[in-house]
Amino acid sequence: MKTAGREDDHLTSTKGLINMILIPNDCHQPQLNLAAEEYILNQLQFDEPVLFFFVNDPSIIIGRNQNTMEELDNQFVRTRGIQVVRRLSGGGAVYHDRGNLCFSFIFPGALGLKPNFESFTRPIVNALNQLGIPAVLSGRNDILVNGAKISGNAYYRNENGAVCHGTILFNTDLSMLSRALKPNREKLSTKGVRSVRTRVTNLKPLLPEIENVEALETRLTELISTEVENFQRYHLTESNLAGIEIIARKRYYTDTWNYGQSPLFNLRRRKRFSFGEVDARLNVEAKTIRSIRLFGDFFSERDPAILEDALTDVAFERTAIEERLQAIPLDSVLPDWSITEASDFFLGEKQAAS
Repeated sequence: MKTAGREDDHLTSTKGLINMILIPNDCHQPQLNLAAEEYILNQLQFDEPVLFFFVNDPSIIIGRNQNTMEELDNQFVRTRGIQVVRRLSGGGAVYHDRGNLCFSFIFPGALGLKPNFESFTRPIVNALNQLGIPAVLSGRNDILVNGAKISGNAYYRNENGAVCHGTILFNTDLSMLSRALKPNREKLSTKGVRSVRTRVTNLKPLLPEIENVEALETRLTELISTEVENFQRYHLTESNLAGIEIIARKRYYTDTWNYGQSPLFNLRRRKRFSFGEVDARLNVEAKTIRSIRLFGDFFSERDPAILEDALTDVAFERTAIEERLQAIPLDSVLPDWSITEASDFFLGEKQAAS
């Protein structure tokens, strides 16, 4: 089912697209839905962009680079049976339930240009606007309505293209959301709000004519499809579903992936930059960095392990650190970070520019 698609900037809008594929989905398991995104990108490899919706059972979806146990109230999450799953994209932790509609735009190959949140969220923003919702993209990756957040967005990419995905709070249990998550106080203060509960809202009160998330999905699909010349559907086969299950079992159902291990460290550097928070845990012995782990809600083009490996067993001083940083594609790990700013941060010698 591969047809020729245009190779201009598909991320700027759905307008002008010749083809788009919708993959219907009624699965509510977060592990399987995240595995499905990965499978569609890497195994189906369509020539056209794919639109994929999903609605998860109660779950916390952790950003690729986050320290899981620091993002949630573990006792509350465990006693309420809320699932915890790490995704492949960066960004912050989010709460999902049956009142939250998730959407993915999966851009294959050459179409998977470096994602831009203003560009890839535009079809959703435009569709919400047509429904009478004054939605706007704000900050790095949030969609707001009347100043409150209704959507957070993230992306990841590889040699096969990009997955750009986000949430739409329609009728989510906001009390569960605020109890399950433990937001970083510095992050909240930079946004000028007091709590995660005060900065999010549901769309349901603004769309009384739409009964549930399934109806919202139908309306959004109709509106997006009108901007595409050839809007097709592809139904996952039994073979596809088996492949998705394999990915989920190897990655998304495992504690190793979802929680990881907390590293031993004796030095911590933590700061919020324009591209997100960086939280570095260093184990420094005899003036040498023996190990380092990076956490945060930043988006990274490459695995931060590149940087961690580069700074392992290096002298804890500026010249040695900067020599190692020069040998790696630093900007693809942490965007807009100069070598000087990075070494300032790790050494803690002066305040790195935000």
